[in-house]
Amino acid sequence: MQRWMTFFRDDISDETLKELMDMDKDIKKVEERLEYLSSDPKTIELYRAREKALHERANMISSAEERGIEKGIKKGIKKGIKKGRKESAIEALKLGLDVYMAAKISKLSVEEVEEIKKNLLQ
Repeated sequence: MQRWMTFFRDDISDETLKELMDMDKDIKKVEERLEYLSSDPKTIELYRAREKALHERANMISSAEERGIEKGIKKGIKKGIKKGRKESAIEALKLGLDVYMAAKISKLSVEEVEEIKKNLLQ
């Protein structure tokens, strides 16, 4: 296990790699296969295409997250404004203003204020 962990290190020296290959025939086979694959133009092309696809996918996910966050913020702001307007209408109605005046103050429709008034009376 220790040999394999050493083999997979990024900073392995050529000398250490040779020692590992001399000690373990499986490591030697893997190293030879890696050498072959890294010299094959088709394999390198496939590797680069996969890396590019993974990078593009990560960018798409990041962009989608950003758009989702922006959309959520806009939705939250609209919801907050609507809530504030309803609270203004409630306060206007509690002060005894009529539905039309409460609608004007709160910038809600008369129908919305009538619905709020109906709910207040219940």
